[in-house]
Amino acid sequence: MRICLINPPRIHPKSWGKPNVFQPLELAYVAALLERQHKVCIIDAPTEGRTNLEEIDRTKYRVGLSNEEIADRLKRWSPDVVEIHIPFSGWWKAAYEVASTVKSIDKGVITVLDGLHPSARPIDSLKHPNTDFVIIGEAEYTMLELVGAVEQGITESLKKIRGIGYVKNGKSVITPPRPVIQDLDSLPFPARHLLPMEEYFAAVEENPLRGEIRKPWTMMITSRGCPHKCVFC
Repeated sequence: MRICLINPPRIHPKSWGKPNVFQPLELAYVAALLERQHKVCIIDAPTEGRTNLEEIDRTKYRVGLSNEEIADRLKRWSPDVVEIHIPFSGWWKAAYEVASTVKSIDKGVITVLDGLHPSARPIDSLKHPNTDFVIIGEAEYTMLELVGAVEQGITESLKKIRGIGYVKNGKSVITPPRPVIQDLDSLPFPARHLLPMEEYFAAVEENPLRGEIRKPWTMMITSRGCPHKCVFC
């Protein structure tokens, strides 16, 4: 199958200053597993459209590719499945706009939401009319299993896939949680070759992260779970 993974545009508070770019390694890990069996692409909308700052009110910007640009990319790539990553609840609006864009092109394309927001609020996420599935928890093996079931048209097996949510007969169905991945070394390295690496390098030259990173760079994940202490958590 042809699968497009999208890091949607961000809703960025002006008080945060000029936006920086971050490599969406969550999507790159999912892509690395999927591309063993499928054709995969990644659209990193905040990075690829990082100069596109749209003022949406007095306090916020929308940062990233426009919905029209995303639509053009999707039309040219013609995916069967689109996964949209929502790492923070503050970015749900832009992500749902992407889901609507996907369905406006072809209602037959399967849309999947993953990330912290759909994991924390799966039923609310499924209320969006252009959402077919949500992934709850780690996405790698769940997405691989879900795509396999969709490819084979085995809808009766969906209940057996741990860590997903979907709507059946007008009711939300949430399957049992998938155990966390115990051996992270069992995963392939993130598919950085599908990311716009040159854009990250260029962005850092323009706006060095904390004044420290001025050369070609990448990110690494050595364990899972958040190391930060944000007040909203």
